[in-house]
Amino acid sequence: MTVSIPMMPGPAEEELRLLADWIGHSLPASYLDFVQLHDGAEPEANSIKTSNNEIGISRFIPVREASNLGAGIDGFPTRVIPFAEDDCGNYFYVAPLTGFVHFWDHELEGADEQVAEGAMAFAEKLTPFDVSAVKLAPGQVKSAWIDPSFTPEF
Repeated sequence: MTVSIPMMPGPAEEELRLLADWIGHSLPASYLDFVQLHDGAEPEANSIKTSNNEIGISRFIPVREASNLGAGIDGFPTRVIPFAEDDCGNYFYVAPLTGFVHFWDHELEGADEQVAEGAMAFAEKLTPFDVSAVKLAPGQVKSAWIDPSFTPEF
C-alpha cells in the first residue's frame, strides 16, 4: 500500500533555475517529475525503511527553500538537493548526478545511505505508519521526559 501525498502546484521555472545554478548541475528528471506534482507536500503518517531504522517523512522540501536550507545545515553534503525531512533533524537528499535519494542522519555525518533510485521511486517506498507495529521490550525504555505544558491537566 502506498502513502497519500497531496497534489501541490509545481515550482516556478525561475525557482528550478536557481536551484540548478546553486547545485551546479541540471536537475534529475525524476526529481522534476516529483516536484511538478508534490512540491512542498506533507504526506500522511508514513515510514520508509533504511538499513537500521524506519523513518517517517514529515514534509517534502519546496524547491524555493532547497538551496537556503541545504546551505544552512551544518555538515550537510554540498551540491545535493535537500528533498525531504523527518521530525528529528535528519534529511533525505537527491544526488544530482545520479538522481538517487539518500538518507542523511545529522548524528552520523558521512554515513549517508542510498534509499531509492529516484524521487518517484522514493515516494513509492513510503508505507503508512502503523503504530501497532511498534513493540517495546520490557526495560527497553530507560527514561522519558515530557514537557509539562504538553498536557497541563496531568
